[in-house]
Amino acid sequence: MLSNLSDDAMLRIIIGAVFLCVIIYILLSSRKRSRTSSTPAVRIDPEMRTASEDGLPEGDDSEHSTDEPEYREQAKLHFESAEPAPRPSSRIGMRSSDSYEKLVMLYLAAKSGHSISGAELVLATEKVGLVYGHNSIYHRLAEGVHANEPIFSMANVIQPGYFDLDQIDALQTPGVSFFMTLPGPVTAIQAWDSMLPIAERMAQLLDAVLLDSDRNALGRQRILHIKEELRAFDRDKERQTIKPGR
Repeated sequence: MLSNLSDDAMLRIIIGAVFLCVIIYILLSSRKRSRTSSTPAVRIDPEMRTASEDGLPEGDDSEHSTDEPEYREQAKLHFESAEPAPRPSSRIGMRSSDSYEKLVMLYLAAKSGHSISGAELVLATEKVGLVYGHNSIYHRLAEGVHANEPIFSMANVIQPGYFDLDQIDALQTPGVSFFMTLPGPVTAIQAWDSMLPIAERMAQLLDAVLLDSDRNALGRQRILHIKEELRAFDRDKERQTIKPGR
């Protein structure tokens, strides 16, 4: 039958068939999209535990299951503090001025193969009358008019030099340094006569070795030399205070 048709008629039939297929495809696609859009969205909330399900009172998160919804972990992180608030610096042992003309130092070193523990150090400072204060180090305080000013101070030889009392039990240090800045609340020789006996007593308590500023053993000759230097310093300061004509 189709063989009896002309070429022009055959072309019209093919075009009509293709057009009909396109129409059918568009109708089927439209119906599929309609079904998808008409389906209501379903919200799935994370399941909340109750006291009967996990044996804990509601709101108690002391134990967490590994399959617990993620939102609980996020809430915990949101309310946790990253680090504790800094503590205000103590004014005990604060110097009236940061400037000085002379610095005198001694070192207290643990014996070879040993270290000084934080607990031992705190006990020794209490016995010799040192006070924890400004810059988180220890001080020997003056009395009278210059009360709370340091005659001398004691720091850790390990940088940054301070003592963290919250971590003092974990401290292991090879030594500490005693230092005084001049001029201070008392004369230079008075400050030395205060610092040396305390440093020597702590050396006994901690079974440590006392060294000079060059980290050599502090012998009698070195002590006499330091005292002479400090007496000269006091004489110079006294001359500076004397007014001409008096």
